[in-house]
Amino acid sequence: MSSRLVRLVADVLALPVDQVDAQTGPATTAAWVSLRHLQIVAAVEDTYGIAITPREIRAVRSVADLRELLAQRGVEE
Repeated sequence: MSSRLVRLVADVLALPVDQVDAQTGPATTAAWVSLRHLQIVAAVEDTYGIAITPREIRAVRSVADLRELLAQRGVEE
């Protein structure tokens, strides 16, 4: 079963859930463009009730980075 974070990213990118994993990011997925990046960040903020700083937004390069960010905040994905 996929995690809530993977489903969220898949929804924003309009991709099947099975095409999204920890390595999914702008370098590996054509659908992950700058606008989608901001939409993913906004969706994560809304879904998990956190605020992501501009520095963190720039640092996110994959689903794994998003997971790490959530873990740092003590948020269950």
